[in-house]
Amino acid sequence: MIEVFFLGTGGGAPSKKRRLPAFLIRKQGLSVLLDCGEGTQYTLMQYRLGINSLKIIGISHMHGDHVFGLLGLIASMGLLDRKETLYIIGPKNLKDFLFTSFEYSKFYPQFKIEFINSYEDDEIKISTFKTCHTVESQGFIISEKDRVKIDDKKLKEEGIKDWRIVRKLKEGKSVEVDGRILHPEDYLIVKKGIKVAYTGDTSPCQSVIDSVKGVDLLIHDSTFLKEPSAYTYGHSNASDAAKVALEASVKLLALTHISSRYEDVSMFLKEARKIYNNTILPEDLSYIVLK
Repeated sequence: MIEVFFLGTGGGAPSKKRRLPAFLIRKQGLSVLLDCGEGTQYTLMQYRLGINSLKIIGISHMHGDHVFGLLGLIASMGLLDRKETLYIIGPKNLKDFLFTSFEYSKFYPQFKIEFINSYEDDEIKISTFKTCHTVESQGFIISEKDRVKIDDKKLKEEGIKDWRIVRKLKEGKSVEVDGRILHPEDYLIVKKGIKVAYTGDTSPCQSVIDSVKGVDLLIHDSTFLKEPSAYTYGHSNASDAAKVALEASVKLLALTHISSRYEDVSMFLKEARKIYNNTILPEDLSYIVLK
């Protein structure tokens, strides 16, 4: 199970209804923040999500609406006496941006900040992919590990009780029993892990399509309605996001980074659903669970 918190679904400048980009992905005890627009820590408080529960922060690119909330968030972590290492995945110049700011503001975190390119543990994997924006940019894929369990019913039907045989099958090894070979694939049930992809800012892009194929949730840039200017600024229209979702065979599309120029956003959903019906338009403080 993966929880997704839509902290900020606007883009460019905040509006009365939509704050700047930020998304929290939670898997059991692991919390990952993707992008950190201005005001993100306030929204975390609204959700009652402790900021020191964040283990990893991913920044898609260095435009201010995606990164200007990071300094304040890290400063608050320090004020709340954080001890644990904070892991950050981001563009090459993010480290200089942060530590230059720390120097000028005379704030020096008393906890370790480690910059990494990817992350993996027993439960989850975080990787990046190239997107097509006006500056160096990347998207993120958070993948839950597949879960493998033994088919106890089948073992019982065949009278297999020896724990040593069961263990070897779980380890993916074939076992000889009474002159016949038991193959692990015949006795293992694999539950595919959930995958969530977030594009950050991007115009329509083959590298995005290739990277997000088959994900359970795609959170895609949808800054504008059908306007050619979207591509000039390295963004996508709602229809572009829908075409990506369709071509990549994703299960659910979430439109985000909605420009503050639009008072009525209902057309975003209508435009996208003409192409890909399984589309949602989350508001700030929306929350979904993927199982």
